[in-house]
Amino acid sequence: MKKFAVTLCLGAFVIALVAGPAAARPQYNKEWQAKYVEGNKNEAFVKAVGEAKCNVCHDAASKSKKDRNPYGMALSKFLNKEGFDKSKGDAAAAKKWILEGFQKAEAEKAADGKTFGEKLQAGSLPGA
Repeated sequence: MKKFAVTLCLGAFVIALVAGPAAARPQYNKEWQAKYVEGNKNEAFVKAVGEAKCNVCHDAASKSKKDRNPYGMALSKFLNKEGFDKSKGDAAAAKKWILEGFQKAEAEKAADGKTFGEKLQAGSLPGA
């Protein structure tokens, strides 16, 4: 029984080391929904966002949430861990920082030559 307990504790320790911390930032999604979805009269866009969920920014073909689509990569230039950590104690500052990141990402160009802002204005998912 003692061997089993030691093995179990050792296994849990190894899993904790390998797993690493989660880096999910639900504030990004909350602010994105508030800016682009809430009150949007384009039902097809709202439905597409609802179906895409996390894949608005993340790569749908990947199992890892570390993999982003082109829009997610553009956002990650402006919304990073350092900035998030600096602003996370102040809700107003965090919201301002996140919205500025969205605005900057809107100016970035997608592979089709349109900006992500133009894609959003047209009612299409920016990472598609």
